[in-house]
Amino acid sequence: MFKILRRAIAGIALLATSTVSLAEGSEMSYSGNIGFMSDYMYRGIHQSSSSAMGGLDLEYGNFYVGTWFADLQEDGWVEGSHRGFEYDVYAGFGFDVTDSISASIGYTIYRYTDKGASAFDDDYDEVNLGLGFAISDDASISIDYAVGENTATDQSETDYDVLTISIDYLGMYALFGTWGVSEDDTSAGEVDADWMEFGYARTVGDFDLSAGFVLSEKELATGSDAAEDGDFSRFIFSMSTSF
Repeated sequence: MFKILRRAIAGIALLATSTVSLAEGSEMSYSGNIGFMSDYMYRGIHQSSSSAMGGLDLEYGNFYVGTWFADLQEDGWVEGSHRGFEYDVYAGFGFDVTDSISASIGYTIYRYTDKGASAFDDDYDEVNLGLGFAISDDASISIDYAVGENTATDQSETDYDVLTISIDYLGMYALFGTWGVSEDDTSAGEVDADWMEFGYARTVGDFDLSAGFVLSEKELATGSDAAEDGDFSRFIFSMSTSF
């Protein structure tokens, strides 16, 4: 059965699902998750020094829809450091090409509650394409490509694309990602930079735990902190549970 790989924050999320039969040959499955990240890193860019997170997902046949939320903090949980919330909404279609190859196509929007000149971030809308390869019962490779448009708070628009390749073996994973695949038009504000991530994820009781190390090029580091003057590295830890 096709499985949705929603995000790679610090490993592979293992979602427990419940099912409701709708008709013969079809059923709806739903799942939820809630957790905490020591550092919220996404596509090599530091989003928050710590973050509570949660989401809901719904599948019907090969179709899926879901939403995900994250609390954004500028300096841990220090008073006055709260920067609002991120909320994402996504939908798509996934299918098995063979017994060992799966594919997906979807659409994702990223939004932030803080608006105005001092907003944490802007709006993003993107198309997502994915391929998954099961090498064995213990190893897999996934390739994800996103192409989208960023609308800034001043309503200016910038195109972008991101390619991510990840390898998982018995919970250990290695990920390589790159921004600016189709063209390197940095003069138009497009990002052209790479990042890498290495880590380990496993389930202990009712909790999914993961730890990893992220290394990003300077262009991604300055995307969240203009004071950064070199490559950015960070150890990250996350814990979540599903329902």
